[in-house]
Amino acid sequence: MTGLEADELRRRLAEAVEPLQASPDAYARIRARVLRRRRMRVPAAAFGGLALAGVITIAYVVSEPRDSTTLVEPATPPLAQTAGATAARVPTSSAAHGGGVGGPVRGTITAQPSSLSTSPVTETSPLPSPSATAGRPSVSPSNVNSPPLPQPVSRPAKKGDVDGDGTDDTTQLSGNTLVVTLSRFGPATLALSEVVSPLTISIVDIDADGYGELIVQTGGNAADTRTFGVIKMIAARQLRQLSGPPLPLPAGLAGAHGDGFTCDGPTPGTVVVAAGNATGGAAGDRTYSVTYTTWRLTGESFQTVGAPTSATVDLNTTASPFTAGCGIS
Repeated sequence: MTGLEADELRRRLAEAVEPLQASPDAYARIRARVLRRRRMRVPAAAFGGLALAGVITIAYVVSEPRDSTTLVEPATPPLAQTAGATAARVPTSSAAHGGGVGGPVRGTITAQPSSLSTSPVTETSPLPSPSATAGRPSVSPSNVNSPPLPQPVSRPAKKGDVDGDGTDDTTQLSGNTLVVTLSRFGPATLALSEVVSPLTISIVDIDADGYGELIVQTGGNAADTRTFGVIKMIAARQLRQLSGPPLPLPAGLAGAHGDGFTCDGPTPGTVVVAAGNATGGAAGDRTYSVTYTTWRLTGESFQTVGAPTSATVDLNTTASPFTAGCGIS
């Protein structure tokens, strides 16, 4: 290579480099560019910091081991939830949460409220236990204000004693309304759908609980079969007519058939009901095949005791079972 002379080299360098020209606004332009770079540096640094924090958070969530049984309680909703809402954990696959195969399985809580309401929740009183209500009289519109019955003076009650104080109580009929004057509580009334006047009534303690029941004729006549209803005092000054078998109690002979009842059976506290038919099938036949069924009064209903028994009765030699007993004349 041929060397250049010093003058030639100086000339070429001068041609290659443009001579600097002094400019009056050059300093202002340089300062503006420096300030603009400073302003952009702060947002860039902040954005970089946020991005780095996000990357760290994601890495922590992905890498943190979690138990599959962990539940996260949801915040209380602003609306009051009524009764009937149910909550259940629904396990989902890790893929549903962005995890890969073998990742942790997480649970979610789903609520299925029956209804939502903005009204305030009201509290209800708990139901009383059976032991707390044992021994109380039955509550109905007719006896809701009645006090419980006091202890009777004897069991069974004496004949004629309804309220258990050992004193006879009196009865009378006013139209179809039975009026019982109780020596312990005062008058008690009961409207009857059927009743025979003049009043035929007996007071006897059928169930031997210390309070007498009232046996009242509700139909028939002395020449035919009569029917009787049973009335029980369920609370102070509160009377109730019972229903269900074997009521009404029948008594009397009608052709070849006869019915009757008595409170003087072999089992105390029961009523024995007799029903029989003439063996010859004729009205003049005095021999009857009779079935006896024993009934016990429990609460406000009758239940049979044991199995019915049968016997052949000759009314020419044996007292008729087809009469009204339990004090009825």
